[in-house]
Amino acid sequence: MSHIAKGANSYVPTVALRVAVRHEPHPAAPQAEAAALLLDADGRARGATDVVFQGRPLHPSAAVRHARDAHDACAQWLELDLPHIEPEIERVLVLCSTDAGTVGALTQPTVEAFAPNGVSVVRYTVTDATTETAFVFGEFYRRAGGWKFRAVGQGYACGLAGLTSDYGIEVTAAPTPTPTPATPAPVPAPVSPSPGPVLLTGVSKTSDPPPFPPSPPVSAGGPAPLAPAPLAPAAALAPAFLVPDPPHSAGAWTFGPLFEPYAIEGRGRQVVTADRIPPGPVLVEMTHEGEDYLCVERLNRHNKDDQLVFNSTLKDFRGRAAVEPEEGRPLRLRIQASNRWTLTFRPLADARRLEFGRELTGRGPEALLYTGPVADLKVRLRDESGGSLCCMYGYEVAGHTGIADAPESLLVNEAGRGARVSTPLPAGPLLLRFIDAEGSWRMKLRTV
Repeated sequence: MSHIAKGANSYVPTVALRVAVRHEPHPAAPQAEAAALLLDADGRARGATDVVFQGRPLHPSAAVRHARDAHDACAQWLELDLPHIEPEIERVLVLCSTDAGTVGALTQPTVEAFAPNGVSVVRYTVTDATTETAFVFGEFYRRAGGWKFRAVGQGYACGLAGLTSDYGIEVTAAPTPTPTPATPAPVPAPVSPSPGPVLLTGVSKTSDPPPFPPSPPVSAGGPAPLAPAPLAPAAALAPAFLVPDPPHSAGAWTFGPLFEPYAIEGRGRQVVTADRIPPGPVLVEMTHEGEDYLCVERLNRHNKDDQLVFNSTLKDFRGRAAVEPEEGRPLRLRIQASNRWTLTFRPLADARRLEFGRELTGRGPEALLYTGPVADLKVRLRDESGGSLCCMYGYEVAGHTGIADAPESLLVNEAGRGARVSTPLPAGPLLLRFIDAEGSWRMKLRTV
């Protein structure tokens, strides 16, 4: 875990993070509410739906949501599915506000992010809050193809309304009707003993935002970290019209190590050593400019080629592959290319997911993850090389630590200019290696 101070930043894995906003119990502590604010490249929210909080717990993209902790009244959760956050969103702020009282009255207000396997990846505790009623605890922001977290620690004395107005959202009070003299004022309803949601009443933006695109389906020395609690189903958290169709394949991915993504750039023929990644299977993403031949192979301990990673003549190539180094050795790759290229190393959990109700499209080789039940997979490849092999292998990774140890199945093996095939998938978790894909493709799951 990276426990950072105010102003510091740290890389976080590009996975579905669960972020706890909490404080230590205290009899005089005010009720605190957590929220997420999504911002574009101009540092502005596009509209009211870019604020995710208890009163609006699900973002239209389904990539950010809010949940209370059923076991701890002093903790709330924000789920940030970083790989599926819309490309136009550059930053996600983690906010905390108080309904009656100040953030300074909270004991050890803390934000902490957890990876899907429950490991804490970053933690920040606010130490200088005083009379503020709203606080930006921190922000997740894009950097070098991945995501980082910055401990912001900025307070606002004018509450959540003043904070969000700085980012393009106006919060206005709800109009209160005045009863006529002939009509007695209604008797107020009894106040519930449990606190209700923070209401962002009459939220509007100074100019209407563009419509949203279609939503995809869906420390040492410190206190012990809070283990992530299961989230309630999305349907229980938000009105039905905000909830997309839930995918069958929802689930955490724990195969492969978590680490900070990093990139290596170069040109032409080179040998590279990825000595900043931990042992285990990783996702390798590569781009290559132009339309010349590209070949990437893994080198073994004898400095000889022993595994083909990429082999393509696609113009402006971009592909992904699951690769693991030999035990006890860093990952070494031999690149045969003519033009500029970039290699980016990421956790395997960053790979794209196959989900029911969602057609997946791409171009070139790909590593895919599947966590659902038994299903059939339809694959269609539109070849761009004049007739080549379309090949996919599946690996049942449950209970295994390496790709070579997992049971392997040849799922697709077709040749021709336009391959169309369906193949049965066993229950996940599965790693799918779609290789020799010399063109654009579409994939869709069918229930069995």
